[in-house]
Amino acid sequence: MSRCLLQISIGPVQDFIAAARRTRDLWFGSFMLSEISKAAAKAVDDAGGHLIFPNFDGLEKDEINDKAFNVANVILAKVDGEERAREVSHLAKAAAEEQWLVFVDEARNKLRGHVDESAWDYQKTGVIEFYSAWHPFDDDSYGASRQAAARLLAARKNLRDFAPWDGKHGVLKSSLDGMRESVLIDNSASKNIKGVRIKAGEALDLVGCVKRAAGGDAPFPSVVRIALDPWIRGIKEEKAKSYLADLKGCCEELKKQGVLSNVQGAEFPYEGPALLPHRYAEFQEGAENPDAVKAITDKMGAIMANLYKTNRVTEPYLAVLSADGDRVGQAISSLTCLEDHQKFSRQLSKFAGQAREIIKKYCGSCVYTGGDDVLAFLPVDNVLKCARELYEKFREPWKDGANLKTVPTLSVGIAIAHASEDLESLLSFGRDAEKLAKHGDSEGDADIDRKGLAITVRARGNSEFHVREQWKDVSSAEKQLSQMSLDKRVIFWARRFAERRIPSKFPYELRGAAKFYDRWETEGNLDEAMRFDVKRIFGRKDLQLLGVERERVMEYIEDVVKGSYKSIEKLSDELLAAQWIGAAYIAAAGKWSND
Repeated sequence: MSRCLLQISIGPVQDFIAAARRTRDLWFGSFMLSEISKAAAKAVDDAGGHLIFPNFDGLEKDEINDKAFNVANVILAKVDGEERAREVSHLAKAAAEEQWLVFVDEARNKLRGHVDESAWDYQKTGVIEFYSAWHPFDDDSYGASRQAAARLLAARKNLRDFAPWDGKHGVLKSSLDGMRESVLIDNSASKNIKGVRIKAGEALDLVGCVKRAAGGDAPFPSVVRIALDPWIRGIKEEKAKSYLADLKGCCEELKKQGVLSNVQGAEFPYEGPALLPHRYAEFQEGAENPDAVKAITDKMGAIMANLYKTNRVTEPYLAVLSADGDRVGQAISSLTCLEDHQKFSRQLSKFAGQAREIIKKYCGSCVYTGGDDVLAFLPVDNVLKCARELYEKFREPWKDGANLKTVPTLSVGIAIAHASEDLESLLSFGRDAEKLAKHGDSEGDADIDRKGLAITVRARGNSEFHVREQWKDVSSAEKQLSQMSLDKRVIFWARRFAERRIPSKFPYELRGAAKFYDRWETEGNLDEAMRFDVKRIFGRKDLQLLGVERERVMEYIEDVVKGSYKSIEKLSDELLAAQWIGAAYIAAAGKWSND
């Protein structure tokens, strides 16, 4: 009997992940797709299939069932023969659909009385996109057979099943993606259903309702809460802490009114808008007792006015971190035996778990970790440390090559943006930063391609700027600045901004110098003139650098200012990025009142 490689793909990714207006929509859509894929993978394993990706070898049942254990939506397994591959595929599809209905029923129980039951029943079927393909293989042809199975699966996915959709005239479309009709009975009245945050006038289809209502009361902080985390950690004075304690008491009262929810965070386990008085009116919009809510928020406003006197709230900016493995596909293609592929899969699964813990360690919220993919929201002051640790942890298993012809690396894109940006824009900023990290400004340049770190800043009312370099493993503070990795160098500058030893207007003066040299000819003594000018700016009295620091900075100018005005512009962008991170350092240190 010939053995077969069975490859499965599960979706829809767009409905489950990309269509989102709240961070919880995004997180739960990702979690839901992972749990559905996990159910399919377990069905393959229970049916006697030998899982290659994901790989459950060495894992206890409790570890596999742990909700923190993510499974990607592509499954690869070895099965006995083509007929068995077909049977296992049917079992996996049934398990995936059964897990989907578990989420559907959970949401239905919470929303009963608020949804159109017939529309609900109609929309719950046909949601899961399940594709599978298989190809015979033997031990000598594993690599070729895996690629053949992948090609067959891609061909099957191109032959999509387009079932007719029976749309309803006069019914609002979903606010999340505009594809399906709303299943809510009265969209204007469907707000503040207990445990479900639905704004007045918001229309949700079944998938949207499942995202909001299923999954229990798992707390996932809003982007505002993440953005304000450095400021919360910066509240250190006893008087300020007493104000924060009073505020927590008010938040508990809002919770009882059903208009505020808990999130993770020891110092302040509530949603971010509770710290922004200009957002208090939102709490009254869907409250059953708006007068009671107003009385609470009026009290909160007075508390915040006192708290502002000791710790002024910063503008809520956060970091979107999007990371992706480089040349992972090439590394897998170089594996010629099943055992090596399983070992590789175990390492990716291990990294996914480690990434979640690393993000949590730095006060971030992990949206998704699936092997070599990571998406998270982080406070600005912690994002570079988190990125460095993710990079180091990803490359750890392959430092010695691990019998791979192509050794994978990790590119990390960081986008710093305002929390008021819509979620779709924030995700787009993160993806753009990741692309920049992978390819730099000149896609395909072998000298800069992959293994990158990119930092972009999207300040409101200003143009975007970015810095990007490949990761360097040199981290000693004794080394020259030009030998340091970008993350370490930006932290070097950020700390000096936070300590007020570099004035805030300084990067803009460099930008002015760059414009001055814009149209100069690149011949003659241009490099010398530019370096002299930049050193002059760095030599000002209000730049309070120590003797050794000043020497390191002057050496750095010698190394990087050359060629054209763009070298000064790049230095200016590096300092601007550091300035934003330095501002978050100040907030976390509790020194904004001295600004």
